[in-house]
Amino acid sequence: MPVIAAFPTWAIAAAGHYLHWGVISVSITNLLIVIAMLVLFGLALVVPFPRPRTTADSTVDRAEDGAS
Repeated sequence: MPVIAAFPTWAIAAAGHYLHWGVISVSITNLLIVIAMLVLFGLALVVPFPRPRTTADSTVDRAEDGAS
């Protein structure tokens, strides 16, 4: 069985939709993927990493034990 037979015929026959800006041409699907990646990258820069919660008392106890 050929590999192409595993794909639906509408997916192969359908032409993609493109946006044109002068000499730049990009498909709408690729543009949406790039926008999603940029949003995730921006969130990765803004959202802080989770940190263990510490209280002021535990910080004082560590300082008294000599651990830093």
